[in-house]
Amino acid sequence: MKALGTHIVCELSGCEPAMLTDVEAVRDMMIGAAKVARATVMEVAFHRFQPQGVSGVVVLAESHISIHTWPELGYAAMDFYTCGEHTDPWLACEYAAKMLGAQSSITSEVKRGVLQSGEGRFTHLVTRDHDTRVLSA
Repeated sequence: MKALGTHIVCELSGCEPAMLTDVEAVRDMMIGAAKVARATVMEVAFHRFQPQGVSGVVVLAESHISIHTWPELGYAAMDFYTCGEHTDPWLACEYAAKMLGAQSSITSEVKRGVLQSGEGRFTHLVTRDHDTRVLSA
């Protein structure tokens, strides 16, 4: 199966609340995750909400990484979407979980841009559904 990109949807639980509300720390972690995945950072945009929470995106030459945090719940919702053979979004996902101090992660992997045979249309396929991991502290 040939796909144009890999999209990982990630739920991180048990994260460090202080980290999840620190917009600079979240931005630095996201840029680090992109570098670990061998992606090229093009643009970054982040916002800190009051009284807490951060949303942000790192636009990559190969697509994007995004985050939305709920410090009061120790939860972060993340997307890792990369295209091309040289990037590995799983490396970014694992790095983010470690840096946020996550105690568990639930991920789904979607292969995107899969050409439907003979139809000239593209689709997506879920290739890993609900991969649940308890992470060591």
